[in-house]
Amino acid sequence: MLFVQPAGVLRTSPVMETVSVICWTPTPETPLPAELANRLPPEAKRWLEDVRQHPPPAPQAYLVAPPTGSLLLLALPYPSDPPLLLAALDVGTVFPVSDTFFRTLVQSLRAVFWEADAQTFRFTYVSPQAEELLGYPTTRWLKEPDFWIAHIHPEDRAQTVAYCRETTDRGEDHDITYRMIHANGRVVWIRDIITVVPDAQGRPYRLRGLLLDVTEEQETRQELELARQRYEDLVTNNPIATGVYGRNQVVYANPAMARLFGARKPGDLLGKTAADLIYPDNLEAALEYLRRVIKQREPVHGRGRVQRLDGQPAIVDFRGVPITWEGEPAVLFFMWDVSEQLRTARRLAEREAQYQALFENAPAPMYVRRNRQFLLVNPAFARLTGYTAEELTAPGFDALRLVAPQSIPVVQERLARRAQGLPVPPCYELWLQRKDGKEILVEATSINILWEGQPAVLGFFRDISAQREAETYLKQARQKAEEASQLKHKFLELMTHEVRTPLSTILGYAELLRDELADRIPPELLQFLEVIRDSGRRLLGLLSDVLDLSLLETQRRRLETEAVSLNELVHRLQTDFAPMAREKGLALKTEIPERPIRVVADEEALYRTLANIVHNAVKFTETGEVRVRIGRNSHEGWVQVIDTGPGMNPEFARTGLFEPFRQESEGLNRRHEGAGLGMAVAYRFIKAMQGRINVDTAPGRGTTVTVYLPLLTMQPSSTPSALHPEARDLHRLQQRLRERNPHILIVEDNPENARFLELALQEVAQVTRASDAREALQLIEANLVRNQIFDLILLDLNLPGGFSGQALLHEIRRRSAYHHVPIVAQTAYAEPFRPEDFLAEGFDGFLIKPIDRLTLYRELDRLLTQPTPS
Repeated sequence: MLFVQPAGVLRTSPVMETVSVICWTPTPETPLPAELANRLPPEAKRWLEDVRQHPPPAPQAYLVAPPTGSLLLLALPYPSDPPLLLAALDVGTVFPVSDTFFRTLVQSLRAVFWEADAQTFRFTYVSPQAEELLGYPTTRWLKEPDFWIAHIHPEDRAQTVAYCRETTDRGEDHDITYRMIHANGRVVWIRDIITVVPDAQGRPYRLRGLLLDVTEEQETRQELELARQRYEDLVTNNPIATGVYGRNQVVYANPAMARLFGARKPGDLLGKTAADLIYPDNLEAALEYLRRVIKQREPVHGRGRVQRLDGQPAIVDFRGVPITWEGEPAVLFFMWDVSEQLRTARRLAEREAQYQALFENAPAPMYVRRNRQFLLVNPAFARLTGYTAEELTAPGFDALRLVAPQSIPVVQERLARRAQGLPVPPCYELWLQRKDGKEILVEATSINILWEGQPAVLGFFRDISAQREAETYLKQARQKAEEASQLKHKFLELMTHEVRTPLSTILGYAELLRDELADRIPPELLQFLEVIRDSGRRLLGLLSDVLDLSLLETQRRRLETEAVSLNELVHRLQTDFAPMAREKGLALKTEIPERPIRVVADEEALYRTLANIVHNAVKFTETGEVRVRIGRNSHEGWVQVIDTGPGMNPEFARTGLFEPFRQESEGLNRRHEGAGLGMAVAYRFIKAMQGRINVDTAPGRGTTVTVYLPLLTMQPSSTPSALHPEARDLHRLQQRLRERNPHILIVEDNPENARFLELALQEVAQVTRASDAREALQLIEANLVRNQIFDLILLDLNLPGGFSGQALLHEIRRRSAYHHVPIVAQTAYAEPFRPEDFLAEGFDGFLIKPIDRLTLYRELDRLLTQPTPS
């Protein structure tokens, strides 16, 4: 029999165990007994309050596991007011088979009471609800030793069994939630509340527990958690600043709210009051908004100024709605920072005013047009066309009235393409017809824009009539300049030929006279010949400088870069300039390292550059020495020329030294002869070879000139020139040629040059002369009739009678006997020739006038001793 008391104890029989049960009928004043007030957690109390207000029509149970021991709360229909009887059972004292009441009670609950062995976890008792819980008959629960373990969800099995084993071995009651597999394969969430029953020695003996099906609760919890997470993500990631204001402070803020107020994280705003976050001038209005939402429960919206945590103000649009937060009225508020939007609007208004001012005051004619109707024109456009702005924008004014007849097809085509949606070039030229009938040429630019929401064209005109006249003038001037340049080039070519040709004769005869008369005339006369030769060479050098300067400036001087040994160049400089230095009583010294230094350069151009520098050093130095040094750094090789001369003004060295025809002393104060071209040519040669020149000088301390050139990065193979092998001994060459006694044909229209070549060769060869191409061919044909051929032909390129040297070459080569006879070109023109140019033309070699005997003999010896192709 069960006694209902504020705290009752139920006993079944003297031999059975005691079961502790507390029963009561709840009232609003006494919702639960004092014995339970401190044992139940808040969620259990809420469950009791809910069933008190809404009595269930059938028994319900609620399990709790406070620290003082597990309790089973029962809600039973009962004929009272309210119609409810509540009971609290101490699960640790329940023995399931103790009494018919408990058997009936257990069977009426939607829970499984069970008992199992503490060591094997084999069930010794399960209540009938077990079959409903998992779909298996209770007999299987009891007969199968590992039924419980086998039916735990595989993903939860190891962890669940391990946890139960550990807590059981420690003799601790435990509460665990896990998944089991129903007979139909579905997953059932189980809450298992387990009490450990010890034996007489205190060791775990039995396990008693309660299995509750919490699947619906778990799924509901998961759905609630998912919904909570979704709403939390929505609010957290919402770019709109969102917060809750309750109990006169901020109780929630999302990251966007933190960013709005300049906080490092949302938590920094919690606890802030309106006075902390509202700009003082707006505080009273903000508090009134809060009162309306909290007291009158009505939403509000507006615009105001807030105060960031750094004290800076911000203008926001806001909206507040009433909510309940933790059981109390609160305000859910949203804020949008419109400070930048307002600043942008203000800037746009200012910019619009600026654009209007620019449009009105722009010097360039501008207009806005839709189809053929002007919508807006600026004053400059009105001035250009001669119409007023009112006339141009009048509804009946056709934009085509401004187009001159010759440009109407162009405009009509553009309008048609624009109407079809085809691309139209933005810039074009257009002839306009002013109001007074005058036609002007303009450059028109049109851009597609939107004007008051409709497509339109923004256009610009630029009067190019004066520009076109200037372009015509410049074109004519450029044409004249090009013609003048052509005349200059032709003049230089002509002067080259006309000066080099007689100069070749002068130098050749001077050399012949010196060699032939060295022992027959007085020394004074030999000195005269030396003066003639030196003056001729000086004139030749000046002519070469003028030509090189012209060709370098017009980029027609082609430099051929190769590996050049600075060591060999300096040895050559020492040999060439030692006599000049000795004549002035100067010491010419060189510092040459043993290790070769090779640079990438045009050997001829580099030698001429260094020769100019050394020549100037010797020329301007009266006492002391001239020293030539070479060296290298990480990526450059250098040649340094140091003199003890008078030095120069550094300003002149910087601005005038490398300019053509400039010397430090000029006019009547000029102290030295010269055209002032050497250093100008040297500077341009070095620059063309990717090098540089540095000059260090000052009056009274001499001058140091350093030339830098790129180092050779790879060791070159030894490839001596194919046209100029080493052979310095003139007499040895004469002897070699004399032994061969070749028959040489000289084709030269200038009688002085022809006579010089004949004299230079008559001791070493048989010489035949021809003054033009036709005479040369007659001599060749006459020899062929006698089964004779010339061994070598010296052929001038510039022959009279419209039959050039190149044409004569090809005519000679047509004869099979002359396919492999060496033919050497000789020329006096300024245009720089490369050996490959002559070889490609069909020549076997070339000589540049003036020709000295050593060069002539070298070339003849090379060509006459090389094997003849089979």
